[in-house]
Amino acid sequence: MGRKKNRGFTLIELLVVIGIISILAAIALNNFLESQTRAKVSACKNNQRILATALEAYAIDWHRYPSSHGKGVYYDPSGLATPISIRLIPLTTPIGYVSQIPGDPFPCHAGWGGIDRETYDTFDYLDAAAFPTRGAALTSGGFYRLASPGPDLYQAFGGRTIAPSDSLCNEKGVDYDPTNGTRSAGDIVRVGPADTEHGNLSDPANPWCPGILRVPTYIEQFRQRS
Repeated sequence: MGRKKNRGFTLIELLVVIGIISILAAIALNNFLESQTRAKVSACKNNQRILATALEAYAIDWHRYPSSHGKGVYYDPSGLATPISIRLIPLTTPIGYVSQIPGDPFPCHAGWGGIDRETYDTFDYLDAAAFPTRGAALTSGGFYRLASPGPDLYQAFGGRTIAPSDSLCNEKGVDYDPTNGTRSAGDIVRVGPADTEHGNLSDPANPWCPGILRVPTYIEQFRQRS
């Protein structure tokens, strides 16, 4: 009686198995990345909420918000970078409205004006009072604005305008909206109370409260500051 030969997989069968495994792995990876991005978006909004609470507490005590004027990112002669978080240091000392400045889960990889990535260790903070000539036009109508690049990692500063073209930044400066896709383009922005003190009526794209006029998702964050 002859011995029965063991039959192995054919090349076609192996390719089919490999193809199925690859498809399942791609689906699993995509679901993992989607979940990871959603978690980062949630963390981003929570960190902005923490800062907003601290900014309001600071404003109650000092009757103004921390100034961002003259606190741009730069390198000293030794090449050491000064991070963007320097604008929010008044929230930590001498009175600790927050123990530390929370970071942005979405690292900035590019943006308007040739951004230095390593200097963006937190959200881009800007207060309208720091720039009286353009005022609230730079902060989407609020007393201040916190902007994250969002999942696309491109910092458009919340869609605010940039002189001399008031339409230049608005073309790309859009709000992040998960209904466009979890990893779609857009900034995650939080604005302060509606600013009627630093409105810029000469700016047709951002008159007084542009967040309400142009960006519907800002509406729920607006309230008149007394």
